[in-house]
Amino acid sequence: MLMKRLKQVICLIVLMMCACGTSFAQSPLQYLEQSFPQLTEIYRNDIDKCHAHYVFAIDVSGSMDKYEGTMVPLLKNFINALPNGDKVTIIPFGTEVKNPMGFSGIISEEMKQTLCSNMEQLYRNPNYDQLFKDHTNIYKAINEISKSVTTNSEYKVNILIPFTDFLNNIPKVPPHQFNKRKLTEEELSDMRKNLKAAIGDSYVRCIAVELIDEEVDNKKQKEYCLQQLRDNVFNITEKGLEIVQTSNSKEAIEQWFEQLRREILVIKLKAIVDSENKAGKVSMNTEIDIDGNTTAHISWSPNRLYAKIKIDSTSLHQPGFTFLNDTANYGSTRDTVLDIELGKVKHREYGFHRLQDSLNLGILLPTDFDAELDKLCIVKPISGSVSHEDQWIFTFILPLWLTITLIILLILYLILFIRAIVINSKDKMTGKVSVADEYGKEIFSKKIMPCENLTIGNGGDFRVDDVDWRIVIKKVKPTPFLLFKRPYYQWSSGKGYVGTKIAQEGRLDTRNNSIVKLNCGVNKREITNKTTIRLVENN
Repeated sequence: MLMKRLKQVICLIVLMMCACGTSFAQSPLQYLEQSFPQLTEIYRNDIDKCHAHYVFAIDVSGSMDKYEGTMVPLLKNFINALPNGDKVTIIPFGTEVKNPMGFSGIISEEMKQTLCSNMEQLYRNPNYDQLFKDHTNIYKAINEISKSVTTNSEYKVNILIPFTDFLNNIPKVPPHQFNKRKLTEEELSDMRKNLKAAIGDSYVRCIAVELIDEEVDNKKQKEYCLQQLRDNVFNITEKGLEIVQTSNSKEAIEQWFEQLRREILVIKLKAIVDSENKAGKVSMNTEIDIDGNTTAHISWSPNRLYAKIKIDSTSLHQPGFTFLNDTANYGSTRDTVLDIELGKVKHREYGFHRLQDSLNLGILLPTDFDAELDKLCIVKPISGSVSHEDQWIFTFILPLWLTITLIILLILYLILFIRAIVINSKDKMTGKVSVADEYGKEIFSKKIMPCENLTIGNGGDFRVDDVDWRIVIKKVKPTPFLLFKRPYYQWSSGKGYVGTKIAQEGRLDTRNNSIVKLNCGVNKREITNKTTIRLVENN
């Protein structure tokens, strides 16, 4: 049995050392600097000014007298190692709870001497009543711990440590009879309520040191109440009730005290970091244009813990709308005022849609010491800002201005297209045709009435007697897709020879009073007539 208990203690010590990741040879500050180098650098002055309140509830009932030779020296050593400004409250309990003078005080060099001197009477104080050491009243001890925290509410770090075997044994009436039982539901509820009211917003670490008798298995006793306290009272604290089991071994308890002293600085650091574990206020004003392009003016307040922010995402909740984040503009920054392009609001359908929603900005708080925060079990706060929007959004492949421009150009094109069709149909050939013989004497002259096609000469629309040639004039209509091309007229030979010195066909344009003089005959060597065609603009 002794070897079994010894192994338990050794395992406990090894686990503690592993948890700290260091050896007991280190000072508390060295351990802190090694485990949390960046946070220690930031909050070094705060750690020095952060004072803790240690509440020890020591079971001094008769069955615990065997621990006197161990507990008293260790409490003295622990008190002597505390920094000035911390407070110690030692509560002896048995049948009742006592808080005698000289068992509590704010640490100073003088107070250390007083407390250490008075520790000699921890187990055998003349102020204890006759029946004080007969029983173990766990209920009253826990409530006294809560009362002590309430009385010293100025301390934001409270370390609560009951030392007992957690075998609840309260007196009956008449005296000298024992009532060994678990805690009742009413007692548990009352303890929980008192503890919750006491801790408020302070940081609390609760450690139950279970003193083990090698000859008694505490867990098999009907009055064993440690699990009740763990599950129904101390579970309201952040880390719950931490349980340390140790036998009547001075070395084991001494090492535990040293471990606690080491961890106190970590607890203080955590309490300090927790107090600043908040995102600075973030405000955002957004501008969303008709195409959904979103710019934002963002301002925020950094603190020592979170000196940088990183925009993580932007989102909407209104059905049909999505927000396309411009992640290229999202990055870590120390700037407290930002003007950035957030992204674009789009609707799943093309057209104009009214956006009536809140634009939600998600923000991360990156640090270079995230691993240290994780080790302290610090959960970063969720940060962000909200901007309420009520406006119309245009969703299309192209921006609204370009879409409108293209629509205007398309309408203009259609107008010009229709105009070209009208011009093609309305533009008529007008003018005058005159024909002279080979000597230059005019033998034919006639005005051209509006028409699209015309033949002149032998068998033509304009018949000239006794000639063997014919001139053909045809209207050429350009495609209306060539908006500014106008119709023109093409002359060519229909019979015999018709031409100029340089061409045998050519163009006439009604828009520039076009004139052409043609040589006409049986062939190029036998010219019998000269024909003049004058076209004028059709009015």
